[in-house]
Parts: sequence; C-alpha cells; structure tokens
Amino acid sequence: MTVDSLPNAIRPLGPIEIYSSSRHPLGLYRCVAVTGRYTLPQNSSPSNTAILAALSNIITTHPMLRAGIADEDTNNAHFTHIREINLNEHVEFREIPDEEDYEKALEDIQAWCHDQLWSNVESRPPWRIIVLRPGSKPSFEDVIFSFHHSLMDGTSSKQFHEHLLAELNALSPESSSKAETIISFPEPPSLPEPQDAILAYTNSMSFWAAALWNELGPSFLKSAKPAIWAGKPIDFAHPHKARVHAVDISTPVVASLLAGARSHGTSITGLLHALIFASLATRISDAPAFASSTPINMRPYMSSTANPALKDTYRVLITTMTHQFASSDVSALRSPKADLDALIWHHARKLKTQIKDRAATLPADDETSLLPYISDWASHWSKKDGKERDDSWELSNIGRLSIPTPEEGKRSISRVLFTNGIMVAGGPMSISVASVPNGALTLGISWNEDVVEEDIMASLAEDLEGFATRLHETGKFAKD
Repeated sequence: MTVDSLPNAIRPLGPIEIYSSSRHPLGLYRCVAVTGRYTLPQNSSPSNTAILAALSNIITTHPMLRAGIADEDTNNAHFTHIREINLNEHVEFREIPDEEDYEKALEDIQAWCHDQLWSNVESRPPWRIIVLRPGSKPSFEDVIFSFHHSLMDGTSSKQFHEHLLAELNALSPESSSKAETIISFPEPPSLPEPQDAILAYTNSMSFWAAALWNELGPSFLKSAKPAIWAGKPIDFAHPHKARVHAVDISTPVVASLLAGARSHGTSITGLLHALIFASLATRISDAPAFASSTPINMRPYMSSTANPALKDTYRVLITTMTHQFASSDVSALRSPKADLDALIWHHARKLKTQIKDRAATLPADDETSLLPYISDWASHWSKKDGKERDDSWELSNIGRLSIPTPEEGKRSISRVLFTNGIMVAGGPMSISVASVPNGALTLGISWNEDVVEEDIMASLAEDLEGFATRLHETGKFAKD
C-alpha cells in the first residue's frame, strides 16, 4: 500500500523527520521548547482571546501546525491531514502566585514539557503552548511553545515567536475580544518538502569509503575512539527527568562578548563552546577529553526546486557537526601556568574556523545524506543502549529574533529561553542560545537528572555567567 492510498495521508516523512519520529515512541527524544517573554502595553491586561486569535492565524498559514504523524515508529511514517483543531487541547493558561519564585516555576514547567510524550499524534498535531503569567496583574507573559521535532526545527520555533508577536500587534479590537477555539481545515495542506528533496547532496568517494568502513569494517582493525567525558552511559531504563536552568546575559555584557569575539576573529557560538570546554575541563578532574556538536541551519542550501510558497514555512532543515577537544587541550587548560584567556580565545577561533569551513562545503559529504540507508530504526536505536555517548555537550544557537523596535502601545519580546530536549541516546547536556535585539542573550541549559552530577551543572552555569561578567568588567575571563 502506498502512502497516497492511505486515509488522511499527506506525504511520507523524510529521513531527517523519521530520525525524530522513530525516537519519540521509544521516549528517547520528546520535544524542543522555546519560550518568548511578551511584554504587555502599559496599563493593559493579558488577553487569552488575543493569543488564541493570533495563534489561529499562524496555524492557518503554517501547515506543519495542522499535521499529525501516523506509523511514527516505522520507516513508513507519514504526515496526516487533521481536519479540525481544538485549541483547548493545545493551549493552556497558568498564573503563578506572587509568593512563588516565578523564574524557577518557568524553568520547571519548561522541563516538564520535555518529559511529556505526545499522545494520539496521528490525529492531534504534536505541539503545545503554555502561557505563564506572574501574579494577577502581570506586565509580561511567557509563551512556552513545545513541539515534536519531526514537525520543525529550532529556527522554525524562532520564526513562530516572530510571527506570534506580529499577529498579536496586528489584531483588531474585535479579534482581540473574540476567538474561535475550533478551527476547521477540510482540505489537506501542502506541506514543505522533506530536507532530502531540496538539498543537492553530493558525496565524495572518500566519504563513502569512510562510511562503509565505519559500518562494515571489522572492529579489530579499527582504531579505538579517543575516550571522552560524556556523563553516564546511555541507559534506556534511566528515569526521564528533565532539568532546565537559564543563564541570562544582560545587554551590556552581551555587547562586550560580541566586541571581544569580533576582535579575536571568532563568533558567539565559537566562544561559548570554548567557555563550556574551559569550565568542564577544570571542574571534572578525571575527564580525559571532550567532544561537542553544533547543529547547522540548512536553509541557505535549499535548491531552486524548493517550492517558493513554502520556503519560509515551519519545517526541518538541519544538520550537525562535531568538534574534538583532545587530551592535550585538556592538559593545557589544567596546567598551573595556563594562560586561560589565550587558551579560550584559541579554541573559540578554532571552533569558528571549523564551522565556517564546514558551512563552505555543505551539502557535500553530509552525514544526514546517509539516513535513508537505515532500514530498521528501532534496531538502530536499541544498539545504542548501554553504550558510551559520542558527545559531551551540544551547543545550538538559533540567533537573534527579527522583531521591530518596541513601540508604545504594542507588545514586544524581551527574552527568549530555548531548550533542547533530553537526548537519551545522545549527549548528556545541551546549551541552547537565543537572544532579542538590543537585549539579553539567554543560555538554556538542559540535562537529564543524574546523568550528569548536579554540582557539575551548577558549576557550569556559574562559570558561564562568571566568564561573561568578568570579560565585561575587566576585559579578561580569568580571575585575578
């Protein structure tokens, strides 16, 4: 039976979409979450109906928000046509009492989102919104948007908040006071093409040879991978208990980080990788080496065959690359004579160069081009249970929101908290980065409880904030 003959089927999931759909039923990866802090106009009250009305417009425009997923645990997974969406099943409004720690409550609720499995995904689009408000008379509200990674990527979630802000500010008084909670879509939507259909992948002979050797070569002939620190080994039976901690970097400090990065020939992404490495290498005394990963947005590589009407809609267009921090790098940082600032800037430049060089060659020799050759995803994942992890951390930077300068009488977004889901079969922690124009940059640190020791995560957050503050105040990362 072809997908075209299945009831309600729209199109098959592409390989990168199946990568996520196959993880979800196993509980290995559940959602991405991005929270926007929406400031309210002075002397105005929050409005549930305004949010519902604005959201209705976005759902109508972006078809992935009205698609389900059938047979998600198979290589035949396909998107389904959802004819009716009840917003009451997707949107929740909560008020945090004044006496509670609001920021802690926000972190805990965002962590809760990461623990939830999506139900009835074939008939209910797997996304959720929780609107959180501090007290009965708030000056802002946080909109927590969480979603199944097969629907879209982090860049799409950034676009979602850009679009929600625009829709809220464009609402008429009539729309702000009344909103339908049941939205009908009798006709199936046109979904954006899967990634592999609009990226002109090319693979060299050396890339193919390395891939085949890695998959089929006898283990006794392969060189052993360098040992790295990566938290506890992969354990599917380990309780899934997400933890989230936000580190806010203020506007003046962000300006100092940007100026320092530019003057040293690097980027915020490269610098943050280097700062994470500096923290973990000094805090985890027995760590022999480290490895990290960086997701890369593949939108710049879309071919001319991509449907222009759907190029900017929510979708998955992403790959990743890895970085190695050798034992010699670790020893250099731990040396009593180490020049911490020089080493941090060295690694920051190195990471920036690696990312720039990789971006220049894409979509050639991209590992995501090999995903169609995985014939049994359940077996692929089960083989990882009990194994060591490949990465020490993932750093994902979705960048700065493209939103207008705040205007009197209009809403704006003053903060974005982006967190990656728990990667049960991947790295032990994620540091996710997002910012707003002329405002704070927020690091969303997420991990699974007890996979990494609590004091390591607390020290990492403390170090990242301390490094940034000292650079701003003294021009150096190192303590005097």
